[in-house]
Amino acid sequence: MLDKFLKDAKDTKKQKYLGLAIGIAILGIAITFIPTKKTPNTNMAQNAPISNVSKDALSYEEALEKRLTNILQKMEGVGQVNVMLTTFSNEEKVLAEEKTEDREHQEEKDEAGGVRITEKEGKQNKIVLQSGNTPFIIKENKPRIEGVLVLAEGADNSMVKTEIIESVSSLLNVPVHKVSVFKKQK
Repeated sequence: MLDKFLKDAKDTKKQKYLGLAIGIAILGIAITFIPTKKTPNTNMAQNAPISNVSKDALSYEEALEKRLTNILQKMEGVGQVNVMLTTFSNEEKVLAEEKTEDREHQEEKDEAGGVRITEKEGKQNKIVLQSGNTPFIIKENKPRIEGVLVLAEGADNSMVKTEIIESVSSLLNVPVHKVSVFKKQK
């Protein structure tokens, strides 16, 4: 049948291109059936250590408390300060993922005229790893601050108290109703 088709082609250029296309198709099919050595997949998620989240969250809170204490003590009339922060969640790390989706749609007709439709759908997520099998981190979301308590020597002055509340609110992006300021004992 192929010989008849090739003989019917009048132009030798068409025969050459057709022969080349058939050769490439056969080579492509042959390559898919050649067995290959299995190599370990480097994109597979492994039990890679990501760091102690609660320890990071605590150090994040402590660092903010120290910075806030230092800056508030420099404000006029505030005096000695103690700051306590509470957070809603721990630090969250967003890991890079390689997402693949496969869809297959197949229609089969039988001799009686019936049609059978088969649809297959597959999804796969793989964590992208850096060298040393550590996950690639896209971004880190710091813990959300829920409340702030400030104890200040100068908090008995309403003007100083208002300035502390406004400063803390704007620095930490916390609503003013979640910032409490009280006079510190001497």
